[in-house]
Amino acid sequence: MMKTSKIIATVIASTALCACVSILPDPAPANIVYRLTTDSVRVNSLDSAPVIRIDTPSAARLISGREIIVSPDAQRLAVAGGAEWSDSLPSMVQQTFLDILGERADIVGVIPIAGARANYRVHLNIDNFEARFDQGPDNAPTIIVAYSATFAASSTRNLVATKQVTQKIRADTASVSAIVNSMDSANRAALGEIADWISSLNLGA
Repeated sequence: MMKTSKIIATVIASTALCACVSILPDPAPANIVYRLTTDSVRVNSLDSAPVIRIDTPSAARLISGREIIVSPDAQRLAVAGGAEWSDSLPSMVQQTFLDILGERADIVGVIPIAGARANYRVHLNIDNFEARFDQGPDNAPTIIVAYSATFAASSTRNLVATKQVTQKIRADTASVSAIVNSMDSANRAALGEIADWISSLNLGA
């Protein structure tokens, strides 16, 4: 009788445990993590190349984190579900710009943490970095990447020049992976345009 009671108690306890486990929600699927392209072929810089400090870009709160931003129109913004950037967007833009400048012999790019003395500094504001569904939610969106660049002397902080750059590319499809690929292309095109602009200032002349 005692043995039977123990068995029954064990079954009841096991059943209760199973019931507890079964009501726990399934773990949410992990977000797919994306990053902007950073693989570049660096070249040796010229002796006359000016050293330019790349400040961490500024951005509005919604686009300053790891969220991938989409917009159903020109006014509303939303976050792409199930996906995120591998780092904050300003940090990734800063690294990508550093890599792009590293492909040029006439400019030496550094970031503040490097501690190198720079002749100039460039600051970028991320004005837009979004996928705009301008042809409906089921069609491929237009990618819009826009920057405002401020270029100044490091020692005096005197303003040298400013520039605004906008790149628009239509994604291949409405999928997140296609959107990210097009964002990467638009970003590199925009930053490359800024690098060309800096070169045109003839700082090393």
